[in-house]
Amino acid sequence: MKSPLVPAVRPALASLLLLGVAACGPASGDGRAASVTVDVPSAVPVAATGAANPAAPAPGGSPTAHASAAAAARPAGKAATPAPSGSSAAAPPASSAPPAAAVAPTAGPAPLPLPVAAAQPGAQTVAVGTPSADGAAATPAATDLRLTAYDPAAGTAVLSAPAAPAASSAPTPTPTTSSPSAVPALTQAVQPGRLLASPPTDAAPQGALLAVTAVHPGAGNTISLATRPATLPELLGAAEADGTVPVDPKAIKVTPLVKDVTATVGRENGTTKAEASGTLEVDAKAPIPLPGGATAEATGELSLHPSVRFAYHGAGVGTPRTASIGFDLGARAHWKVTGDFARATAAPVRVPFAKLQASPVLNVAGLPVVVNLALTCYLEVGADGQVHVEAEQEATGTWAVRADWTGGGRGWTSAADAPDTKVSPVHVRLDGKAAVRAALGTEVSVGLYDAVGVEATVAPYLQAKADGSLAVDVPGGTPRIQGSWALVGGIDLNGALLAHLKIFGTPLIEGRLPLPPFHREWPLLTGTLPTPPAPKG
Repeated sequence: MKSPLVPAVRPALASLLLLGVAACGPASGDGRAASVTVDVPSAVPVAATGAANPAAPAPGGSPTAHASAAAAARPAGKAATPAPSGSSAAAPPASSAPPAAAVAPTAGPAPLPLPVAAAQPGAQTVAVGTPSADGAAATPAATDLRLTAYDPAAGTAVLSAPAAPAASSAPTPTPTTSSPSAVPALTQAVQPGRLLASPPTDAAPQGALLAVTAVHPGAGNTISLATRPATLPELLGAAEADGTVPVDPKAIKVTPLVKDVTATVGRENGTTKAEASGTLEVDAKAPIPLPGGATAEATGELSLHPSVRFAYHGAGVGTPRTASIGFDLGARAHWKVTGDFARATAAPVRVPFAKLQASPVLNVAGLPVVVNLALTCYLEVGADGQVHVEAEQEATGTWAVRADWTGGGRGWTSAADAPDTKVSPVHVRLDGKAAVRAALGTEVSVGLYDAVGVEATVAPYLQAKADGSLAVDVPGGTPRIQGSWALVGGIDLNGALLAHLKIFGTPLIEGRLPLPPFHREWPLLTGTLPTPPAPKG
């Protein structure tokens, strides 16, 4: 005789068994996810935790198990799509579903390097994000806000949203109620504690990285903010990012410092280079004042194709494990100097002829990181005696300067290199007794969000020494020599790190930390014309 309890016990045992399977997650015997679906009431949140397991089901797992994993992977705040009414697995009532915030975060693998690329040219949308509690980079919210006013000294800023699209798409409001405007949406998106990363705008030409401390409604579709400067560890957390991005030559602003300066985008095969790896050509003609009221005539042609370097390897504790900022400056310089030096110059005479500025935006996983690059090009001439000089020369090379941060007590270090610099005399004529040094140099500074971090001076030069007369055309031509002479090529590269690198979240540098000077010099011609070296295989 069967016990009357059996019909009641069997369903209860089956329910307990199914609940246990759902709570434990995928079965450990064959690695496959359990092909069951159980409606779990809100009083049993352990099932939601199990469903949040990020491991994907093995092939053969049920479609319902796949759907559970996909639902767990949705960002917080996005509700799951209800199951169709005809589905064999009924969805739990909306009132009984656990809130997304109740899903416990799971420990994931080490973060992958974030992609670093050039941002869309002309983009001015502010990225708004919340610093992550688990060390991940801030996730930017989808907004169309722009930084339209910013006072760094006062820490105040204004964000604006476009009004026209919202007004045209919104339903007509009733006269008795106020229509939803952009301001409530703004105050929801931008709250104290949020981070703002802005690309260059008219209000902040070098970009801005800010933390919001207070929010106040503004006029129209704007809000007013109180802010403080933020740091990259707040924005990127423990993320990894590393990249070198060419600077678009069309985005470089050229400001002439002498009368005759022209700037054009480099040409190749008769067509203008449109890609970011093109070159910017700057031509100048400037008189160089000399002692005694004399002048030297000088012209220079400089072709530049700069790149900015950025690296950040976070540690999640407010200070990165390693970080780096710098530039690579590929260049070709061609310059001429003609003049009579009646007596020695007390110091080399420098004439800046053009200032170049660019603020390329790096896109780091949707977050704009603004690198500021400034270059001042100059001609420089100096002599230590009385001499007539006609010198035409050319220099090519790639010059790199980098500032590196390393934790563990090492701190900031710097590196400068010019491994492939070549200086070639095109035409040289000297009459007198003196050494004349002529250079076409560039002063460079690089930083982040209007905070200069590294500055350097790169100066390839040609130095001619004579006691008598010298006339040399290279290549070709027979040198005319009287007395002793020498021709030397070289490059000087020096600079400093600045305290403003605090944006990396690292300890401040007290004042300027000089870079180790880079100086290299090599003989081009001396005494007699040397035998040309055999070409390298």
